[in-house]
Amino acid sequence: MARSTLKHSAARVAALFILCIQPSAVSSAFVLNQRCAYSSAACQLSLASSDNIVIQQINQDNKDDLEEFSTFCIDIFHNNKGESDSVVSRKWKDIKLAMLQKAQMIDLSVPFNGNRSVFVARACIDSDKDNLAEIIGCCEVIEERIAISQEQKSPRVRPIIENLAVKEEYRRQGVGKALLEACEQNAQTWIPFHDDIFAQVEESNLKAKEFFMDNNFKVVYSDDDCKKDDLEGLAFSQTTITKFMLRKVLDS
Repeated sequence: MARSTLKHSAARVAALFILCIQPSAVSSAFVLNQRCAYSSAACQLSLASSDNIVIQQINQDNKDDLEEFSTFCIDIFHNNKGESDSVVSRKWKDIKLAMLQKAQMIDLSVPFNGNRSVFVARACIDSDKDNLAEIIGCCEVIEERIAISQEQKSPRVRPIIENLAVKEEYRRQGVGKALLEACEQNAQTWIPFHDDIFAQVEESNLKAKEFFMDNNFKVVYSDDDCKKDDLEGLAFSQTTITKFMLRKVLDS
């Protein structure tokens, strides 16, 4: 559910926050508890599966946090281990993945003139909110110049969701929705104020499109000149694909 993993640069310091999310009475989706959102209170997330999850906003000045995030992000979007991969092609692909991961870290750590926030979801070990396992999901929100339609001649700076992903075994349990809501709430605290938020998904990624539309995003246009990294073959290359731009009006 990402636009690109190698597009932006940022160095916005972000303190750690834990969101308190409780299961809905009518579904397994998370509901943000406004009382706990963006506080330092030790709030836990309860999943329908009885697992405990926390949402963290990572510190973009912390090298270890950035390395862990970028490794997870590159792996989940690019590391499709094919059974037909030869030993040589697998090793070469691993080299390219490592290069992408380093590029992602640089992208996150260099100065960026705007707002950007990165969130991760973690599983608690033995229901202990202070004993967290590896990342199980990620998402970031960043300011970009975005047109509200293809005809708009003067796009303005707006927040856009990028790199939203959840490990397969934790999907359909509300983790993605929790990460999305964390980004939306965070973007509403930025200066200048934003009254809408965007996302962009590949035309072929029907599940991602459905996810955003289920969370009140609407398709505003398609762009048939987007680029996607292609790790197959000996050299780095990009293919041209079509992506949908989606928009959601934020509650004031």
